[in-house]
Amino acid sequence: MASTEPYPSPSSSPKTSKVDPVLRNALRYTISAKEYKTLHEYLVTRSPAALRKCAPPPAKVNALSRASDDRNAAAIRAALRVFIVSQTGLQIWDLITTRLLARGPTKARTKTSILRSPNLRLSLSLSLILFLHRIFFRFFTRLRSNLLSKDAGPFRRRNPRIARFLTSKLAPAIGASLAGFALGVYPADQLRLTIAIYISNVAAEFAYNALDNEGWFRDRPWWWGSWMLMPLATGQLLHAFVFDRDCFPKAYGDFILSHTPNYLQRRPRSYPPSLPWPEPNTVVDSLAEMSRLHWP
Repeated sequence: MASTEPYPSPSSSPKTSKVDPVLRNALRYTISAKEYKTLHEYLVTRSPAALRKCAPPPAKVNALSRASDDRNAAAIRAALRVFIVSQTGLQIWDLITTRLLARGPTKARTKTSILRSPNLRLSLSLSLILFLHRIFFRFFTRLRSNLLSKDAGPFRRRNPRIARFLTSKLAPAIGASLAGFALGVYPADQLRLTIAIYISNVAAEFAYNALDNEGWFRDRPWWWGSWMLMPLATGQLLHAFVFDRDCFPKAYGDFILSHTPNYLQRRPRSYPPSLPWPEPNTVVDSLAEMSRLHWP
């Protein structure tokens, strides 16, 4: 009687049941067992017989993933995917900005080595942050559970401060935040400063929400809320734009200048070209100088 299984597995002889170690590790660190099953159903089964013979069945890949610690492999898979997606997206964005959105003649770009490429280092930094965050969070979580066990009683008595810190509920989150140092892989550019400021603001927001849930701001007035951060943050940004433009994000500054034609008047078409007309940056610098001189 013929087998009713749509994807029959090969015989269990030693020669056919053994999977090549290189192929096994390549599958383990690039695709999960569930994804391989879907890929096997839609692609491998419709491929030539030589490829179907080399590809292991989904049941064997699932057994291999269960036999080993698949959490580290999952962290590596996620980091590799972030690296590939971010690198591809940055290359496409460079192509769009240099070929499609460029105005006038394109300038010749200076060639840089692969190791010094900003796109490569940004992709590497993002993938390392994700990978180290997963590794550190799992490590400190397991360390906390081990220190809370009865066998770790002597260590807790000998080192009460260290044990109190490592057994805290915030220990895994604080330990995982060490992955943020991987941002140093990216060059010291404006983007790195922007990412650091954004992450700091998000961390402050999470800290405020955590304290609010624990009742630290229970007796606050009715008008107190997170909306107060918006005018303060906007005022600080505009103050930096006027007085400290050298440390202001250039992309945001260009956005402000390009969307304020009513405040920063452009040169009229009927204005004689021989007469000078102030640039938008000159007008902003004049406003800052007027404020320093306390005028009017």
